[in-house]
Amino acid sequence: MRKASLSPLLLSLALALGGCAGGYSGKFKGNGTNAGGGQVPASQVKTVASQAALGDTAHTVLGTAIGKAPTAQEAVDLAKQHCGMHGGNLLILNTEPYLSGKRYIADAACATDGTAPKAANKAGKGKPAR
Repeated sequence: MRKASLSPLLLSLALALGGCAGGYSGKFKGNGTNAGGGQVPASQVKTVASQAALGDTAHTVLGTAIGKAPTAQEAVDLAKQHCGMHGGNLLILNTEPYLSGKRYIADAACATDGTAPKAANKAGKGKPAR
């Protein structure tokens, strides 16, 4: 079985159209830490299977990222995009993506470990990257 994935352009379009685009939607709910800095590209957001899988890695949880899509991988990709938009570079799955109705849901904690590229951390701050 071949895994389907969305190109960044299609993923952005799916997010823009929300629930109208074949069941794609996602969201981020911050917990008030605002420790993430600027945006991080979804391709640089690392998916971690669980909190336990992080071991002793120091990190700051920024909030919750959720993705809903027709496939489990697309749901994770949407959650990664929402996490990255808020400065997170770690997507820590709370559960494996699961099927609810006709869509998969990826429910995860969004966190930063402080290793996101400096250009990403400065984005949106009005400061040039060093």
